[in-house]
Amino acid sequence: MPASKYKIQRKCKVCGTLFYAKTVSSWYCSRNCTCAAYRIKKRDEKNEQKRKEKASKIPDDRPYISVAEAVALFGISRNSLYRLINNGTIPAINMGQRLTRISRAHLEASFPLIEEQPKELPVTPASYKFDESDCYTIGQITEIYGVSESTVYKAIRKQSIPSCQRGNYVYVPKVEIDKLFKSVKS
Repeated sequence: MPASKYKIQRKCKVCGTLFYAKTVSSWYCSRNCTCAAYRIKKRDEKNEQKRKEKASKIPDDRPYISVAEAVALFGISRNSLYRLINNGTIPAINMGQRLTRISRAHLEASFPLIEEQPKELPVTPASYKFDESDCYTIGQITEIYGVSESTVYKAIRKQSIPSCQRGNYVYVPKVEIDKLFKSVKS
């Protein structure tokens, strides 16, 4: 991706330091932070896979489950489970060292099961025919709505409105621009 001509100050998602992004899609301040974010992502994917495998092996007909199984099924932290058991909110049986069993019915009543999140399909933008009759040029937009060219370009970029350049003119669909600037028009 080409470098941005604007100075975009961002906070690194890994270390939290402020930096100037070299591109619009930069979220990490250095190569080290990018690699660390990749390792964190892969570790989380691996842990999620292990959780799914453990949850799939637990039979549905068992009335009492272990703490590790409850963590896998309901996504609750171990500390939260033990705190709820100590408070008496969730009934449990201690059958010896490392043999705490929790009532599955009470857990299901208190917490929903973790279900697979359907992967969101990418939104496909509407295809436009950039005919001159169906589009405005940037100059026409500035005349009609009384805004500057920079405002128009920023709004197009921010709203992800498709545009097409032919020669010296940039064409933008009238429908999208009218929706965007309808409150400005007097």
